[in-house]
Amino acid sequence: MTNVKALEIWTAQTLCDVGILLSIVSLLLHLGRPYFERILGRLTLRVAADVWWLMYVILSDGSLFIAMLLGFWALNLDLMADIKIGLPFVPLGTVALAAALVVKVFSNSEDVNCSYCVATGLVILGGLLNVIGYVFVMEGPGEEYGVAKSQFWQTLVSWRSNVNPELASKTFYITTALLLILLIVACVKGLRLLSTLPRPSGSRGDTTSHDLEMEQHVQA
Repeated sequence: MTNVKALEIWTAQTLCDVGILLSIVSLLLHLGRPYFERILGRLTLRVAADVWWLMYVILSDGSLFIAMLLGFWALNLDLMADIKIGLPFVPLGTVALAAALVVKVFSNSEDVNCSYCVATGLVILGGLLNVIGYVFVMEGPGEEYGVAKSQFWQTLVSWRSNVNPELASKTFYITTALLLILLIVACVKGLRLLSTLPRPSGSRGDTTSHDLEMEQHVQA
């Protein structure tokens, strides 16, 4: 293995691990919303309250978006063959994070309601799947541990993407199909929202009857 290839693998593995870490950060921030709201209620200055809440939104949703993006970036057969990814947990965690983003973008999940519970549940599910894949599959005990010889740990370690191409291929097809469904749902919801937006006042479709009468009078 050349130094360039080794650097490429190290970089890809690091980015994958960072995505998993950010999903855990987003999970903790979503669970910690009551703390941020308590602090928000104690801030007397409106500017300070706005900055505090804006910082919370940026951190929670920003970490969620980057974690999903890094998970999607690592979801390809070429990288799966080079680095160790905990199958099928980490790819399914990426799907859960993507679903949480779709719910957040296209529903009122800012208030504590059903959409908020669904989005938070998906974030928790994605974070837990990433934790399970990282701790039990990607970073399972090595040969220096006697417990590593047990059937339980040998089975989990065999689920690493770089040692199990068959499972990697199946996971890739399933998660890609799920992400494609989410993309279609997002596109449909986005187009519906665009169709309900009011047209600009200067557009032809918004011409009032008075404007039409004035135009006919000018032409006459």
